[in-house]
Amino acid sequence: MNDNFSNQNERDRLTPTDYEPKLIGYDYAGREVFESDSRIIFDGYIICEGDEHDFLLTMGGDAVD
Repeated sequence: MNDNFSNQNERDRLTPTDYEPKLIGYDYAGREVFESDSRIIFDGYIICEGDEHDFLLTMGGDAVD
């Protein structure tokens, strides 16, 4: 196996063993957003999938039935 590790101990030490979700920021409502979350970024705001309607209302949009 060719890689940049000098030995197995170094490979084990530098290889993550447990998956930890990576926080990338907060959405428009202040909720945590992780790298694995489905999201849209619009005008600097992070909008999670399914929150589009609430985002537009929060930003001053009018609800239309």
